[in-house]
Amino acid sequence: MEPNHRNRRLARAVRYALIILGVIFLVLIVFAVMQYRALRRAQVINAREFFITSLIQRHGPLTANEAALIRPWMTFDYLNRIFNLPADYLKTQLSIADPHYPQLSLGGYARSGHLDPNVFLGQVETAVRAYLITQ
Repeated sequence: MEPNHRNRRLARAVRYALIILGVIFLVLIVFAVMQYRALRRAQVINAREFFITSLIQRHGPLTANEAALIRPWMTFDYLNRIFNLPADYLKTQLSIADPHYPQLSLGGYARSGHLDPNVFLGQVETAVRAYLITQ
């Protein structure tokens, strides 16, 4: 095989490899964007998440006025900690029989129970406020 022919074959192989890598890169970008959008729709990624985390780190348990910060990505355990609620308070108030309580996210529980997520979050918010106001 002459050197010129070998160089052309190598150049063609490199070109094909770059095209394949480019296609894989584009597919990964599309997949990442789709996953990001799905997480945003599920409210797992939320601009307030950072605010809530920094708020909790700056001071103690949240107050009844801050119950509006409750989001579907939060777990019952997380709510118990940030609002300083008794471990079974929400389980009792909301009649939750799921054995995975308190490691359930609010949104996940609403979906598995075929509940309207907004209505359920409102019920959780009301229960948290009721407890904190009486304390």
